[in-house]
Formats: sequence, structure tokens, C-alpha cells
Amino acid sequence: MIQSIIIILISIILLIIVRILLGYKVSQIKEMKNNKKLNDITDKMPENIEVCKSILKMLDNEKVQIEETENTETSLYIAVTDKITIGNIKNNFFRIQTIAHECLHSIQNRKLLMFNFIFSNIYLLYFAIICILTLFNVINNAGQMCASILLLMGIIQYYIRDILEQEAMQKAPFLAKRYMEENNLCSKEEVEEIMQGYHSLNKVGIPAAQFSLLAKNIVKFIIYEVFCLLFIV
Repeated sequence: MIQSIIIILISIILLIIVRILLGYKVSQIKEMKNNKKLNDITDKMPENIEVCKSILKMLDNEKVQIEETENTETSLYIAVTDKITIGNIKNNFFRIQTIAHECLHSIQNRKLLMFNFIFSNIYLLYFAIICILTLFNVINNAGQMCASILLLMGIIQYYIRDILEQEAMQKAPFLAKRYMEENNLCSKEEVEEIMQGYHSLNKVGIPAAQFSLLAKNIVKFIIYEVFCLLFIV
């Protein structure tokens, strides 16, 4: 019991320290996204699906399926179906960069993409199973061993996902710039203004995305330690 309490407290304290060190504010990111001047420039550009098709053509990867949804702001590339889903990102200057980001995922190392997809689902399934088994007191003395395995799986999942995300996040602004320039969508001055907007947003947004990935895995570990504390006798 004492061991679980100490682990939970240390995990929470470390998360808080990392969050403080990063120093970003969610409100700051939202404010950056609501840049009316840059949004007005981007609004004149083609619709999201057309942008996506053009960027995929630039990457010589036109076989990818594309879908647009109004239900969420989240855009993602699903490796197992080779499909890009574009979220509700209209009227946002970063939409070209976001689409470029997902297009870049589609040309990443296929083995790494599939491993990330499969391992992430195994990780989530393992988390659900050990929580259920602990809840019904099926797991007893093996609780901390299960927690250690969960933590190790979380570290691996974070590491692989971070490799994929870092590559896409770093290349996306320059791919978006290339798309805008090659298609003469705006003046050079406007392109540079948008790139400055990307730079400012990414300076805060990339650390925020990394912390979000890390926090999700640490929170799973904390949740399971709470289960151990409550249900293992």
C-alpha cells in the first residue's frame, strides 16, 4: 500500500514539474490560432481535401484515401487503412500545415507505422485487462509486476510515437510552404507571414503535443497504481 502511494505521488510530482518547465499555456496556443490576418489569407486557399490531394501528389503518394469530418478538430493518418481523416479545421491558418503533417505520416517507414498502430492497441488492451482483473481481485501479488510492464510498454509506445510525430512536425511547415509557393496561392510576403505564424505556434505547440503524449501514458500508470491501492489486498 505504501509503495503504491509513493509511486503515485512521485509520478504526479514529476508530471507537474515537466509541465511547469515547459511553461506553455493552452490559452496561448488558442490565441495564436485565432490570428485573423493569417486566417483571412488561408481562407482564400483551396478546400482541405483539394489541398490534401495536391500535397500527396507532391509526395508521389496519391493512393491514400482522404476523408473530411465535421465532428472533431482532430486530423490523423490511419496506417492500417492508409487513410487521412481531416478534422474540422476550417478558418484556421494552420490548416495547410496540419494537412501537410498528416500527408507526411503517410510516407513514413511503413513497418514503424504498423508497429506503432499494433503496439498502441495492444498497450491499451493490456491496460484495460489488468484494470479489470485487479478490480475483481484476480491479480493480487502480481500487481506491481503488471504495473512495471505497463510502464515499460508506455515508454516504448511514447518513444515510437514521438519519433513519428517529431519527423512530421518538423517537416510540415516547409512542405506547406512549398505547396503554397508552387501553386502561387499568395504573395511571397504572405507566405513569410504564415511561416512566422507556424514558427510561433510550433514553438509552443510541439512541446505541448509531446507533453500530452507523455502525460496520457503516465496517467494510465497512475490509474493502475490507484487500482492496486484500492483492490489488491
